[in-house]
Parts: sequence; C-alpha cells; structure tokens
Amino acid sequence: MKTETGQSKSFIKMRIAWLLPVCLALATLFFLTGASEYTSQTDFCQSCHEMNKVVSTWQNSIHGANESGIVAECKDCHIPRNLGNKLVVKAGKLKELYVHSVVRPTNFEFRRMTPELADRARSKIDDQNCLACHDLKRQVPNSETQQIAHSTSVGTAACVSCHQWVGHAPREIKKEGEIR
Repeated sequence: MKTETGQSKSFIKMRIAWLLPVCLALATLFFLTGASEYTSQTDFCQSCHEMNKVVSTWQNSIHGANESGIVAECKDCHIPRNLGNKLVVKAGKLKELYVHSVVRPTNFEFRRMTPELADRARSKIDDQNCLACHDLKRQVPNSETQQIAHSTSVGTAACVSCHQWVGHAPREIKKEGEIR
C-alpha cells in the first residue's frame, strides 16, 4: 500500500520523466528554427511591456545613444558570444517566457522584482561582450583615478562591477573620477 507521500513522489517523477524530454525537444526546435537569433534582436526585447523602463533607460544611456552613432544592441551585452554559453543562456531565458505567459505578475509584483532582476541581469554580463567593442589598449580612461582603477582591476574584476549603470542609466554630468 502506497502512502500519500509515495504517490506524490511517483507523480513528480512521472511528470519529470515526460517533461524533461519535451523541454529538450522544444529547446532543440527553438534553436534549429532560428528563434534564438530572432529573440536576440532588440526589437524583440522591446516588444514586451515589462521592458518599457529597461528600454527607456537603455535609449538614454551612452550605449543606446551617443555622438558616434554606435549603438550596443541588447544581445551585444546580454547574450554570450560563445555558442555553448549562448545556448545555455537562451535555454534559461525560457523561464522568462513562462513567467510572462503563465505566472503573469501584476505591475506591482513586477516593479517589486525589478531591482533583483536588474542585479541578476548585470551579474550575467560576460566581460568578453564588453571587450568585443571596447579595446582597453586604445581606450585610456580620462582621469588619473580611473586609470589607476583600470590598471588594478582589469582581469580581476568584472567590467560591470564598476560600470554597472553604463547600459541602462540616464546620462548625468560626471564628476572627475566618477565611474559610470
């Protein structure tokens, strides 16, 4: 005779047994059909209402608008360039689709989660994405304080540990030595 807990464990194992292959098949189909590239486009990122504030802060940042006209798209910072890491990140992003489509947080709940989501997004930005555009040998920081910071932290600290607001912050007048 099975206990209620035993039946519950069997049910969970059975769900995982069919859910895992289904998820793997869907993920494979997702990548094989080019959906990965499509969902990496800035236009796709802008299509969700939850992203309005994020898009606005990006458009007002140095990476969204600047005098040179060079724009960093969402994928330039948020999607790894290495194929293996890219696949892992894109598979993980399926959770966002689930939350958006199934959980459907209210505006209040989403605003409450925003700081944590922003911290998580920043923590996953790979330095290689920064270095694909920024050549540290050619871009010398303006102030002595910034030069010292770069000489002591490059290679030992993530770029976003100092430049955490560079992609999603309104431009403000910088003070000497201030890091953005």
